[in-house]
Amino acid sequence: NMNYVDFSKRKTEPCSLLIENGVVKHKATGYPNWSEKIETIDLRGKYTIPGFIDAHTHLISDGITMQRLDLGKSRSLDECLGKISADIKKKEVVFASKWDEASWRADDSNKLTRRTLDRISSKKPIIMRRVCGHYAVVNTAALRCIPRHRKIVDRQRGRLFEDAALNLNDFFPPSDEMLEKAVLLAGNMALRQGITSVHEISKPAYFRVLQKKRRDLKIRYAVYLTEKYHEHVLKAGLTSGYGDDWLKFAGTKVFLDGSIGARTAALRHPYAGTRRRGILLVPVSRLEHIIKTAEEAGIQLMLHSIGDRSTEVALRVLEKHTASGNPLRHRLEHLEILNDDLVADIGRMKIVASMQPNFVHCWQNPGGLYQKVLGPRYIGMNRFKSLLDRGVPVAFGSDCMPLGPLYGIRGAIRHPSAREQLSAAEAFGLYTNGSAFATFEEKRKGRLEPGCLADIAVLNENPLEEKNLGTLKIQMLIVGGAVVYTGDTDLLEPI
Repeated sequence: NMNYVDFSKRKTEPCSLLIENGVVKHKATGYPNWSEKIETIDLRGKYTIPGFIDAHTHLISDGITMQRLDLGKSRSLDECLGKISADIKKKEVVFASKWDEASWRADDSNKLTRRTLDRISSKKPIIMRRVCGHYAVVNTAALRCIPRHRKIVDRQRGRLFEDAALNLNDFFPPSDEMLEKAVLLAGNMALRQGITSVHEISKPAYFRVLQKKRRDLKIRYAVYLTEKYHEHVLKAGLTSGYGDDWLKFAGTKVFLDGSIGARTAALRHPYAGTRRRGILLVPVSRLEHIIKTAEEAGIQLMLHSIGDRSTEVALRVLEKHTASGNPLRHRLEHLEILNDDLVADIGRMKIVASMQPNFVHCWQNPGGLYQKVLGPRYIGMNRFKSLLDRGVPVAFGSDCMPLGPLYGIRGAIRHPSAREQLSAAEAFGLYTNGSAFATFEEKRKGRLEPGCLADIAVLNENPLEEKNLGTLKIQMLIVGGAVVYTGDTDLLEPI
């Protein structure tokens, strides 16, 4: 007894589902009288949708961060420093994350250097990593732990960019116990948001933990290993899709440029008030090697490209070395700055656009971070509707900034540019079936039809009505036919 929300038809319909072995066996219109021997869940007309599929996550990294000092709610540099000062008394290493100068009362981030943190402690390592992960500031003691060959490091100021910032866990590794707890914490956090599957960017050590906990997982993982492990993947003979419905290898993740907040996304035109145009992180020759070997081995590529300059390079190399029609469904991640020519090329080449509508909600409002950093260009960023109109397969995710499909969907529907706004049906569709397409699972996930996995989110109100946008809540989550979360209680069966 439920109202199924069909995003492709943009309507709701009363129906019942018969679930067998975690899969939808039959779908009946209305409310038939099933056999009394069948266990039933009466949803009393509540609105049901396929479970959300977050197409870009760092869940295990987020689970590690949840066990460290969180600066996400700090509203000034002084407040961040105060929390670090308090934490340094209890720990030998303070690893603080998620600070965002865009949420501070005043942007004092230029004052944040190695010397600032040395005033708190010159003996114990202190790390302050920005919310994007592409930028961090460390004190002298922490800087000593960063090998001299690692790039990009401003040792004078204690500032780390890109590779050095993104891979700080290599220098300050979490324990095995911490990793296993990270799987628990992050998985439960995803369930509370109505997420049943994620496309997780990871490394072999984390993938091993997921394999160890495979039978305890409550959400499904498609794992992309970062580019530094690409040669190992080739030697192992792995191909995209190897695994099962709970845990599979999906492909290789490559960082082509940085982030807007760190001013390292590669742009055609400089950041506002500067001559800086960001950084291309991968030489064209290396990118050609990655794409050619991935094509030969049947490995899908997830290419991080935020700026228009890096996207232009990516498309040029992809067109040269990718089979016609993009049968491996290579993906471009983020794509925040695009002109009409790039939109047309992405559509013509059938590249998957993996995008994050929560970035709109967080930073693309008038007076927000993007306007400060990019000037008038900010209004035309995140071209969801333009890409859809060109027939581009679009997948929605969060990059865990923050995790939460309902939060992100508001950004897509209320985009500051009217020409890029999506309807509720379009936005929800991209967070379900759109994301399923990106991992070749559109016949298995993202819909509730016979043969699909019984991954179901139950909402309190009709999501197709925009008046409900601010009050939608996850009331129940079913994964593989089992109820794993109800909104009025904590998780029923924690990992």
